[in-house]
Amino acid sequence: MKKVLIIGYGDIGQRISTLLPEHQTIGVSRNNNIQNNNAIWRQWDWFSGRPLELSSVDISTVVVIIKPISFDLKGYQTGYLTAAESIMKNLNQYLDYQQLVVVSSTRVYGDQNGREITETAMPLPADFRGDIILEYEEMMQAQSQVEPLILRPSGLYDPQQKWMQRFISSFDGKQHPLISKESNRFNRDMLATIISNYITQIELAELSGIFICSEPAKSFLEIFAEQYPDKRFKDFFVSSDYLGKSFDCHKLIDSGLMG
Repeated sequence: MKKVLIIGYGDIGQRISTLLPEHQTIGVSRNNNIQNNNAIWRQWDWFSGRPLELSSVDISTVVVIIKPISFDLKGYQTGYLTAAESIMKNLNQYLDYQQLVVVSSTRVYGDQNGREITETAMPLPADFRGDIILEYEEMMQAQSQVEPLILRPSGLYDPQQKWMQRFISSFDGKQHPLISKESNRFNRDMLATIISNYITQIELAELSGIFICSEPAKSFLEIFAEQYPDKRFKDFFVSSDYLGKSFDCHKLIDSGLMG
């Protein structure tokens, strides 16, 4: 039985483990006591200086899904860069893994990258957050025993949990200003499917490098009209003319990772 280690085991990790009934999944998080029938949970604070202690060192795939500890500069540096140093030191010292999946973000691209961005574009981050995530990717690549698969999803969403519905159900009469005209997003279930396909399908096992994970850009007006055909968008939102970025995901589609 193949063993999968998910570091930063939370919502996405649980979705992945549910799709891997034939694998033994070990979910590691810093402090959340997560119970899941499809995974063994282990607590490990990668900032503590303690080593990662596992009963088995025979891990076929490692998936790393980490996040900033706060949204300021220090929180991003610690959450990504300090964490990467600790995680990779422990992985390389104690484990022999064949695959590494790193979940990153399309935040590494900025407005100067334009629209219909592909993996061939050099990232031009617009802020320190994008800069640090890009540095994090580079650290993980440089220190990995294998060529990692780096996934760059745009804003992750759950199709069962619609933020517009939450906003409108508790609407207090104050319109919400939108910072852009369109939404770049990606389904959480599809991200989990991509990772599980990579783990389980032999023909995908040799894939590595960067893959953008984003659905076609969709206007907030269109999203609203689908959910509320009998309501007026302008009663709830202040629209924006700013288009921002958009992404071309043909590499992901052609790879077979989506199934």
